Amino acid sequence: MSEAMRTRTAPSPGTITVLAILAVHLVVVLFPFVWMIYSSFKTNKEFQGSVWSLPAGLQWDNYASALGDGSLALYAWNSLLVTLASVLITVAISTAAGYAFIVYRTRWMPAVELIMLVAMAIPAYIALVPLVAIIREMGMLDTLPGVILPTVAFNLPISVLIMRAFFASVPRDLIEAARIDGASEFSAFLRVMVPIARPAMFTTAIVNVIWVWNDFLFPLVVLSSPERKTLPLGLTDFVGERTTNYPVLLAAILLAALGSFLVYLVFQKQVIGGLTSGALKQ
Repeated sequence: MSEAMRTRTAPSPGTITVLAILAVHLVVVLFPFVWMIYSSFKTNKEFQGSVWSLPAGLQWDNYASALGDGSLALYAWNSLLVTLASVLITVAISTAAGYAFIVYRTRWMPAVELIMLVAMAIPAYIALVPLVAIIREMGMLDTLPGVILPTVAFNLPISVLIMRAFFASVPRDLIEAARIDGASEFSAFLRVMVPIARPAMFTTAIVNVIWVWNDFLFPLVVLSSPERKTLPLGLTDFVGERTTNYPVLLAAILLAALGSFLVYLVFQKQVIGGLTSGALKQ
């Protein structure tokens, strides 16, 4: 009996292979972060002497230098302003647009959806020259709104598609019932559909927070004043023309990544719930 049970519970070669591949993948993914963490506690002399060795002691001064000398707090504040404004605008527009795509099925909707899919395939690098020219004509060059507007424009297509997929899973009977009760179209959307769509809105917001917080391209081409730099752009201040204090740079990178990591860590259940809620609704 015991041998039969051991035979049944023994992992198959395929299972062992899959687990081995996953273990290797885990090591490959985690090792750069582990290396960054312990390297940020080295002195620059230790780092230059051996990149892979462990630090002789914990140099907490590297984090103090990153926060003080590099104006990291100012860059974080600018990133927070850009992220909050971009995410709020993107979620509001994508929610209304996703609802409109489902409710108002005019003959032009398939063409609009196709245009959005094409827009998702266009790299932002292609549009940089006309984009900078437009921002300059609008008088928003070297301003945070000049970063917010193109960020919203390029994040809208995928956000609208996420919301559209959610609203497609919601029964139309809810909308019809609200109309029968005398609710206006806007009232039915705001009081009935928006509360139902909160999981998908939350997912869209979290995805956009991670994208916008880590964006480097638009701040690079729009901003030039040091006091308006965002975190990814501000990290370039830690790279010197001749010498670079790499442990301080790694400490600054870890502090910059801490924001998006904590957001996902705290709200990961809501993100997963929002991604799967459309598939579970009846």
